Amino acid sequence: MLSVFDDVMPDDQLPISPTAALIRFQNKTSDSDRPSQLFRACRLDGQADFRREIMGIYKNPNTDLKAKPRVRFEDEEAVGEGPIREFLSQAIRLAEEGIPSTSGSKPLIFFEGEKDHLIPIHDHSLRLTGAFKTIGRIIGHSMLHGGPGLTGLSPAVKHCLCTPDHSQEPPPISIQDIPDVDLRELITNASVTS
Repeated sequence: MLSVFDDVMPDDQLPISPTAALIRFQNKTSDSDRPSQLFRACRLDGQADFRREIMGIYKNPNTDLKAKPRVRFEDEEAVGEGPIREFLSQAIRLAEEGIPSTSGSKPLIFFEGEKDHLIPIHDHSLRLTGAFKTIGRIIGHSMLHGGPGLTGLSPAVKHCLCTPDHSQEPPPISIQDIPDVDLRELITNASVTS
């Protein structure tokens, strides 16, 4: 499993602070010599279409995520860092909140559970279509270029993403990591009666 330690920091320099790791990641990964990558998006057709458009941008393998981003919103006049921050914030909101439905059905979500105990949703079709890889590209791109990170993840998920050897240090799983409230109650009741 790929972790944040792979290709980022040598073993002799572990552990380092999260801020130092982020700065090292940004310095090692971003490429200021490349021409900037233009991101074009339209917010005129509603949030669902806007978020689908963002997913399409990040799903495209030709999108250069290492290059400095340049953002243009259709029919909006803004330049500089403001549109970049807005675009990265909206991309992270997509990861956190999902894509609203236009037909009145359930929204397409990527994480479920309580705040600070969010886990990836179990949906085989999302994995097969590359949606989780796309969400990972969104998070990495935002962090690389000074945008927000994804908040609210379960400590167990963070542990799995940040620990190179899970056999030596198992993840800190708690009952709050179970998003299904009925199942959580059943397990709690079974634990009490045992």
